[in-house]
Amino acid sequence: MMNPLIQRQIAFNLSSSDAWNVFASHRNQVTSMLKQGSDLSRLCILGAGNCNDLDLPALVQAHPEVHLVDIDADALVQGTTRQNLANHANLHFHWDIDLTGTIDRMAHWSPTSILSEADITACIDAPTGCLEKLPGPFEVVASTCLLSQLIKMIVDTIGEHHPQFLEVIQAIRLGHLRLLLQLLNSGGLGVLITDVVSSDSYPPLTSVPTQNLSQVLVQLVRQGNFFHGVNPAAIVHLFRQDPVLSQQVATLEPVGPWRWNFGPRHYAVIAVKFRKR
Repeated sequence: MMNPLIQRQIAFNLSSSDAWNVFASHRNQVTSMLKQGSDLSRLCILGAGNCNDLDLPALVQAHPEVHLVDIDADALVQGTTRQNLANHANLHFHWDIDLTGTIDRMAHWSPTSILSEADITACIDAPTGCLEKLPGPFEVVASTCLLSQLIKMIVDTIGEHHPQFLEVIQAIRLGHLRLLLQLLNSGGLGVLITDVVSSDSYPPLTSVPTQNLSQVLVQLVRQGNFFHGVNPAAIVHLFRQDPVLSQQVATLEPVGPWRWNFGPRHYAVIAVKFRKR
């Protein structure tokens, strides 16, 4: 029987499998950041899914190797086939990889679970288990709107009212950022891209003028209207204060926000670009 958390991720990928056209603006934003590199750079994308947010022809032209990582093999195959690149020599697939390292453990959690210190520590440390399954380090590593999905797993298992909820999502976030850093070469470029809030909780988001989006997002964050664990200021603060991240990150550059038309809803999205020392 398949892990229910993996089943939910597959269902999420299916929900946007036909959204190529409406993703256009978001795809351009993401692709323009990931094209940066050199003639020798290798790009690794975590959470590539059905690749609707990636212009793969542009990326394989910019990088001699593009590595796509996702737990959903079918989404990767269908997404690259849609862009006529399923057999491209520069494209490498890594599927069925659990980027949390704890998805089997989390599947047994519930709102009444009492999580041990080992459970919390695993959320921080276990993601590094995927390092041996990937041919890193890489010159460019990106997480494409994956962090909010990882945190959603915690919402779906223990729930928002669990007494350890905040501690767990902070651990998941820290583990993911440290994994990005560990996948990078010295001097490499990391790009964390995350959705922050959707039109489900702020319907006017669909019509906010682009030039006002930053101001609106600041107000929404102040009001607490954002997805758990993806407060842009908290993410930047974590890069600067965590003893592991702060020692290895040389530069930090927030990007955005921009709007992502997902079809049934819109998202406000930000990115944090960083260089490894």
